[in-house]
Amino acid sequence: MSDSHISPSTAQTNLHYALLSAFLKGTAKIPQMPENALRIRQLLRDPYTSLEQLSRVINSDPPLAAYLMQFADSPLLKSARPCRSLRDVLARLGTDKLNNLVLSFAVRNIFISKELALQKMFRARWNASLMRAAWSACVASLTEHISIDDALLGGLFQDIGSLPILAELENWPELSRDSDSLNAVCDQLSGKIGSVLLTAWKQPSYLVDCARYRDPAEPMPSQPTPQLYELVQIGEVLQNPAKHSTLANLPLAQTLFTQLDVQEIQQQFKDQINLWFLLLGVKTRIV
Repeated sequence: MSDSHISPSTAQTNLHYALLSAFLKGTAKIPQMPENALRIRQLLRDPYTSLEQLSRVINSDPPLAAYLMQFADSPLLKSARPCRSLRDVLARLGTDKLNNLVLSFAVRNIFISKELALQKMFRARWNASLMRAAWSACVASLTEHISIDDALLGGLFQDIGSLPILAELENWPELSRDSDSLNAVCDQLSGKIGSVLLTAWKQPSYLVDCARYRDPAEPMPSQPTPQLYELVQIGEVLQNPAKHSTLANLPLAQTLFTQLDVQEIQQQFKDQINLWFLLLGVKTRIV
């Protein structure tokens, strides 16, 4: 059969499959974690690392230092005494929060594209990731087994696969640049490619699972305690109006909420979520 008889949907499916194969075979580039971020994370794993060492390394990356100093007056640090230096901020943040903030800053700055359509799509999906992270952090406050820091990072990483997809699409001019087509390819492939990326970055399995089980329809193993990926699925539903009606389909949501009404839940968390939006640079507010 000639190519002229291939339907548009079949052609798109074939293109998506070819794109996925490029990542799995290693012909498409998996972005590497920036060297400075890796060095900082290595220092954070060493119990003998001093605040002075951390400060020196972070100050060698002025954009990162400026980003962290944004938290100097943040309620996230929960102290009456103001932070007057980067060292003060690092001391207040603690290892887990600092590790997560460094990682999220590095990820946000990995994507670079000359194409306006791809830049626009990245900004939209990254903003959705920030909102998902914020909602995940709020929902984590209802659980005993999942930390707010893990929930924040899991929310950021659920759609991490979209970053290398959008970067690689510069080499695939045959794929339409309209927003529906770009969202379709990201939605279809993000989970699989995100799992590959997070594994390459040596992230723990519970974070890899956030990408792997991005789609709640994906078969999931039965677990005796709530899993991070389940919580992040709730965060995704709460941040995405198109998915609000699916909240009742999530088993963990049925356990955590007595009323599965999204508007009611949003009002319940209004002050908390607006604070997280402010901290993460999301312009949206719940009123």
